[in-house]
Amino acid sequence: MAETAGLTPSQSNALLDILTHRETYGEIEDFKYPDAVYHYGPPFQDNVSNSQAPILQTLLSKFVLKLPGFRDVSPDFWKVRVQDLIQELAQAELSESYDKGVLGVRKTLATAVSALIEYPARGCLEGIEKELPDKSKKYDTSNPDDVLQSWRDTLQLLVYGDLVDELFEKAAETDDLSKHPSLVQAMHEFVVVNIASLMHYTLVLSPEGPTLLRMIQSVHNLLPYMAIRQALKIGNVATMLSAVMRVVLAKASMSSMTNWMGLTSGADEGMNLLQQIISQVLGWDKREMRKRAEKIEKDKDALPKPVREEIKDWLQRSREEHEECRKRSKEQDMSIVAVIMAMSSHSVELSDAQHATALEYLALSLGVRDRQEIVKVLCRRNPDHLTSAVRDGVDAYTPMIRNVHQAVNLSDTVWDFEQFLTDMLKMSKPSGGKGQEKPPSVEDYVDLLHRHQQSCHKFLHQVAKNGKEVTGWWRDYVHMATAQFKREGKANGGAQNAMEKAFAQLPEDDQKAVKDELAVYEKYLDDLHAASATRISAVIKRTHSTPYGPGAYLARWQHLMDTTVITPAKQKGPLRYGGSKSVKEEGRKDVDGNEAGFMTEQQVAKAVDEKTPDAPDVQRTLGLLGSRFREVLAGG
Repeated sequence: MAETAGLTPSQSNALLDILTHRETYGEIEDFKYPDAVYHYGPPFQDNVSNSQAPILQTLLSKFVLKLPGFRDVSPDFWKVRVQDLIQELAQAELSESYDKGVLGVRKTLATAVSALIEYPARGCLEGIEKELPDKSKKYDTSNPDDVLQSWRDTLQLLVYGDLVDELFEKAAETDDLSKHPSLVQAMHEFVVVNIASLMHYTLVLSPEGPTLLRMIQSVHNLLPYMAIRQALKIGNVATMLSAVMRVVLAKASMSSMTNWMGLTSGADEGMNLLQQIISQVLGWDKREMRKRAEKIEKDKDALPKPVREEIKDWLQRSREEHEECRKRSKEQDMSIVAVIMAMSSHSVELSDAQHATALEYLALSLGVRDRQEIVKVLCRRNPDHLTSAVRDGVDAYTPMIRNVHQAVNLSDTVWDFEQFLTDMLKMSKPSGGKGQEKPPSVEDYVDLLHRHQQSCHKFLHQVAKNGKEVTGWWRDYVHMATAQFKREGKANGGAQNAMEKAFAQLPEDDQKAVKDELAVYEKYLDDLHAASATRISAVIKRTHSTPYGPGAYLARWQHLMDTTVITPAKQKGPLRYGGSKSVKEEGRKDVDGNEAGFMTEQQVAKAVDEKTPDAPDVQRTLGLLGSRFREVLAGG
């Protein structure tokens, strides 16, 4: 092997970025398989030393499992309740975006979570380089450069300085943000703008935004805020908790009584309020989808009966058969429906219109089945793991709830949350006269958060001032969490160092190919962060010149969605992707089949595509180093 120069620091950072981006989403995606949870390791299995989801396992073990309250849950919470729920949802084989022809809410949320958690994953793997800022520096919240710099400086002082203690002490003194140092005020503005950006992108620009809004609205309408607030006013903590649990989790049925008495065993006890909300919200969707499917079934010219029956039969087949159909569809450039019919005993010629109807019928049938399976696992299972998991969580958090209940008026907190949600749902709808409706902007969401931030500040102040014990728990936790991002001790054995060694062992031609891709990717990252800085500047200056907000993670999220493979639209035709126009247009339809978006797909595409750098192709790098990266993370 010829001697070649190793990776520069910027190339090494780009390589880590590529690998964590793909690995994080790959681990999340693997949970669609039933056996994935059995190879996860702690807290599900204590005898698994090398997790097959090393990034997720690292984040869970270092941050989630050490959360005050969560660290005290019973072992059965993870090993029985959560594990069984994850496994059963995977066994249900919920539909793939490939088959439905749209991304769907689950894919949208999974990619969003992946794009967000890859940041702490990278920080946890390699740490943050120590570059302490000048503490005497003053920050102007109206200056975009100061706001951007405040975030970097805050991270430094949280990880290497004493900002954690300063924040807790100041929060105990006042709920007035203006009394905090200018660094904290600027950092607060940075966080507000980025949260607003995420909300705007999710609820307005995303094809699934209207669907998410409708589901949030449905849950909001069904929640018994008044009953919960009345229960929270009870002075005795044990009585208060009992009252809230009765409102949310109590099941009132004859079966629940006979099971409790021992007269029956395993009889369906019905659903509690939490499960009724889940069932009802999904039930409304299911009803609309069934109406559309029945309309197709009643139209004799829409779709031949053998095709409908074959599609219904295909839904009940094994995961292996479904995957084989997808494999053939991709290899032969045939739609999933065309492959289903080609593998059947029926010989039916479909017109283009009938084929399009068949794809729609398949998507509707999958949507109905998904909702049935989710309700079955979460709401109709016996024993009821969801209810037991909630009870386990409440038991673990009882000491904290007791402290917070004594420190804060929780009834008012619920009222504040209800008002925020009401305001958000109202402003998320287009405004303006008929025919001139305009969707909300990023600035509108910034204003929303500014309007309601005081209620959050008040809550934190009251807890910090009146709940010294619970504040101490959280202070210790934040110290522990921020320490995970220190670079000391990681330089010699970190994943980045290991991947540099793996790169050095590649043949010269492969090294050159990887370096070529890294060079393009470095420029992409620079362009991405420059574009994000421009957008945050526009939002802070209120120029209304940016169609969507800052955050490089938005581009990463969009990239994950846009690269999702989707079935061809024609019986014989090219594969589509999440970024394909027809896929996005279909995604903007609500469950009733009508256009649900506030913006047309053309408007969204024009707004986003003009401002977002295109992610380069890095398949060669992933192919050469991706599997080694997972081995390194797993301890290999």
